Amino acid sequence: MTFQLISLRDANQNFSRLIAAVERGEAFCITRRGQEVARLTPSPVPAPAPLEDLPDVQDRLPADMAAPDVSLGERVRQLEARLDKLSSALPPPDKR
Repeated sequence: MTFQLISLRDANQNFSRLIAAVERGEAFCITRRGQEVARLTPSPVPAPAPLEDLPDVQDRLPADMAAPDVSLGERVRQLEARLDKLSSALPPPDKR
């Protein structure tokens, strides 16, 4: 890979253009007072894993949480009722 030399000052002033050039496959060696301080190279972003390769989230949820046959609205109502039940069991907060 061939690196183009660019001063830190120029890199700072033209950062957006520099990044665009890197996205096109160019590579840069950033220098300060003639000494290399950093390299800026293209880095391919890995493609996301196909859904079939991901672990099944439903297998890791507690039984009462894994309810694909229940609508989202119904699940929200169930969770709100559960929260109300839990919060009513708590002692009242101190009012100091």
